[in-house]
Amino acid sequence: MRITRHFVTVGKRRVHYLRAGSGPALALLHACPVSAKVMIPLMPVFGEKFTCLAFDMPGFGLSDKLAQPKPSIEDFADALAETLDALGIEQVSTYGRHTGASIAVVFAERHPKRCAMALADGYAVFAKRYSDEELDRYLEPLVPVWDGTHLLHLWARYRDQHVFWPWNNQSAAGRSDADVPDVDFLHRGVVEMLEAGDDYRIGYAAPFRHRALDVIPNLKVPVCFGNRPGDSMWRTRALYPASAWQEAIPREHGAATLREREILQMHLPRSTPPPAPQATPLAGRTTTNYVDGMFVRSAGRLDDCPTLVLHHAPGSSFLYDDLVLALGNAFAPDLPGNGESDPGEQSVKAWTDVVERLLDRMKIGDLRISGHNGGAAVAVELAHRLGTRVRGVVLDAPAIVGDPQFAARYPPSVQPTWDGSHWLRAWHHIRDSELWWPWFERKHQNVRKTARIDPQQLTIRVREAMKQPASYEAAWRAVLSYPGRERAKGLPVKYIAAQEDVFANLVPDATRVDDTAQARARAIHAAVG
Repeated sequence: MRITRHFVTVGKRRVHYLRAGSGPALALLHACPVSAKVMIPLMPVFGEKFTCLAFDMPGFGLSDKLAQPKPSIEDFADALAETLDALGIEQVSTYGRHTGASIAVVFAERHPKRCAMALADGYAVFAKRYSDEELDRYLEPLVPVWDGTHLLHLWARYRDQHVFWPWNNQSAAGRSDADVPDVDFLHRGVVEMLEAGDDYRIGYAAPFRHRALDVIPNLKVPVCFGNRPGDSMWRTRALYPASAWQEAIPREHGAATLREREILQMHLPRSTPPPAPQATPLAGRTTTNYVDGMFVRSAGRLDDCPTLVLHHAPGSSFLYDDLVLALGNAFAPDLPGNGESDPGEQSVKAWTDVVERLLDRMKIGDLRISGHNGGAAVAVELAHRLGTRVRGVVLDAPAIVGDPQFAARYPPSVQPTWDGSHWLRAWHHIRDSELWWPWFERKHQNVRKTARIDPQQLTIRVREAMKQPASYEAAWRAVLSYPGRERAKGLPVKYIAAQEDVFANLVPDATRVDDTAQARARAIHAAVG
């Protein structure tokens, strides 16, 4: 079943969601601290009977957080109602897990005319309310540190969330009765916690402060409270009042999904949702969208010779958001296998093929191109293909090593491992590349004079490079083995580079610019008009 990805503008915030299937509308609400991607395994099954809409909860995934400094479950439920208004959806059923279960139930309580029923999988019920001190210990601050060990700690914390309950009660009494997810699941969870940053605690705290069972007398629509063996909430079944509709959900995923679909079919929403609308722009921000599986951020008009910004790979367009805004009319896709775009082959040719199709799909005519580091390779190849449609090309500190042997040695393996050490390998690869050139020759003569090693900024760079770790090594090898200088001959190419850039030393003839989005935008405008 095809799962599509969308954005919708809700007032002054942006909401990201996944959509699949057909039939009455079913809102899928994830647990904290992850995103709607955790719902992907359910969507092909639920989607046979429903139009599934899996939302990134505000502050998680790619959705903006709410304006309230400490939003409650009620605030999140009302935000869901506002999102459904923006989508033109009159009535839904709601399905949620843990935090999402709390939102699903409170949405049914506060908006009964808009909710056919709710199914709460692991509704957050606690025998004893958490004190503020206990909650602070459970929701540790996420603080980047210079040696990258915050990434290793985050991995261990997220893994132990499936081993103990609560995760910080690492004792025999705290052992959970659940399987530990595979390393790809754990890796995605860490990425999503890094996306939320230290603000992950805002949404995660809400169910701990929630009214929980006190909601039940207020319910006017059917609400099923499901719990499954192995779940942290399985032990809470005896706490429910006799009036509550409880179901024991099978432990095994396939059987559980089918049983939950049966329950959801007992009370169907009145109507099917309309087609997904386009997200409307927000002032002072880039607009984000998906085009045939490619994530694209843009600003300004794209019908009058815009600038195509090609990011370094491995990486994403996230790091170029300010540049897209500063350029005025520009757009930046995530290359296949990078960032939020669909997986794809990691080669300059494959990237160029997909970007060329994207331009046709977006009806882009003449354009200017700026490629940074590895993105410069795609810029050059695209210029060869498009010919006179390209008004100019700026190569920003291009990674023009052009040496397959060097390219094979440069990237470390960052395939996810059970102990999370792949995060440290990525951290030290990116950090050491700022300290030495090349990074694996840690000698005095290889010391770089400038180094961008602020832990907060490095964490963002590592996060974006590690969104699709299967692409990491192949992407580096593709860009570093590309014969950039030779292929650029005869093209309308201008070189720029910030002194701080890792690859600036490879282009001594480049125009020097400050390491800011505004300076780069001015240099690009000056170079290509």
